[in-house]
Amino acid sequence: MHNYAILCSPGHSRVYFEASREMAASELVIALRKADVDREAVKDSLKHEKIAGIWYLTFAAGEKLTQGDIEIISGLSFVFAMFEVLVLENGGEISFLPVEKTAVQYMDESVSHILKYAGKTNELFTRMMINIAAYSQDRADAGPLRLLDPVAGKGTTLYEGLIKGYDVYGVEIGDAAVNEAYHYFKRFLELGKFKHTVETRRVCGPNKSYMAERHTFEIARTKEEQRGKDVRIAEIIAGNSMYADEFYKKNFFDIIVGDLPYGVAHGNVLNDTKRDKKSSPTRNPSELLAACLPAWREVLKPGGAIVLAWNSFVLPRDKMEAIFAEKGFAVLNEGEYLNFSHRVDQAIMRDVIAARK
Repeated sequence: MHNYAILCSPGHSRVYFEASREMAASELVIALRKADVDREAVKDSLKHEKIAGIWYLTFAAGEKLTQGDIEIISGLSFVFAMFEVLVLENGGEISFLPVEKTAVQYMDESVSHILKYAGKTNELFTRMMINIAAYSQDRADAGPLRLLDPVAGKGTTLYEGLIKGYDVYGVEIGDAAVNEAYHYFKRFLELGKFKHTVETRRVCGPNKSYMAERHTFEIARTKEEQRGKDVRIAEIIAGNSMYADEFYKKNFFDIIVGDLPYGVAHGNVLNDTKRDKKSSPTRNPSELLAACLPAWREVLKPGGAIVLAWNSFVLPRDKMEAIFAEKGFAVLNEGEYLNFSHRVDQAIMRDVIAARK
């Protein structure tokens, strides 16, 4: 039996520190769907344990973790450091053997940390949602995952996806937010000396049923990668995501990840389908989901996963699940998917829903 201890990141919000323990354990259990370990054995042994005055998430594995297992665990949102726990023969003292983190990073984490603004989702929380989606989807083909954030804001989900080496696409209804994201990311690539091209073009629907502006980056880290077409795509559209199935082909995305407006700093907004004018913001996301989920489902691959965060104070979980089921999604309701509810402040009880096409 091999025992392990994970030191959790100090970057979790202090507001929901206690809840973050359960969230970390659930993220690990979900990720182990893609690992070589005995998932049920790890799940049964998981506990939060205080060792020498410090809290760790500990678990036991029947076999030593493989490099693939370590890579998966290293990329989880809460993992700050990992150790193999050894019990010494002289008196049964505990010794920690550091396990080197090997998470694949296509781009430095600073890309999602630098840009600050009111209402920005915590980067670690965003990373957790991406992990939930990535390890809940089922696909057999190789190559980078394709990620869509249909409520992209200024791009935090896109940047976190790029860190993992995914191709990332976002849609945001606000021209100002997309413009800021475009200029920020272009400057980041220039300062980081990434090889890249960018194309901006306007698109419109039949009879001008919708208007949108599309910014598409093609990125490589070196000239050799660029020449060999080993590139990543980052795209953000200033438009209405209810037209996602007009912007993208059917079955195009592996995962969809988004943080729905909570109705406090930001409201849920739809465009008028004829005049393409914004409606008044509302606190409840049900109208947005009813209008947009059919298009989001259309562009998601069979077996693909969608993960959304929302304020359950304004839309209870059972009603959220009903909306997803009505639109043809299979909601994931195993125990580990039900441990993400946590209070952000007095007006926001944030929860996460995961579903599969």
